[in-house]
Amino acid sequence: MPKKSAKPAAKKAAKKSPMAEGEGYCVKCKAKRAMANVKKVKMANGRPALKGTCPVCSTGMFKILPPS
Repeated sequence: MPKKSAKPAAKKAAKKSPMAEGEGYCVKCKAKRAMANVKKVKMANGRPALKGTCPVCSTGMFKILPPS
């Protein structure tokens, strides 16, 4: 039986660029875009979030913000 190679203990950190305040990720366009019709909402668990639409395809976008 061949010996299995050990997996590294820590995963490599993904290279993420920080997003601007009104910017979110559109899952339909698969791109970061500035949200249109942005509203600040509070989720059921009390965390703040931004809710808006994609200016290109009009799909709903949602961005969870850090706790204030």
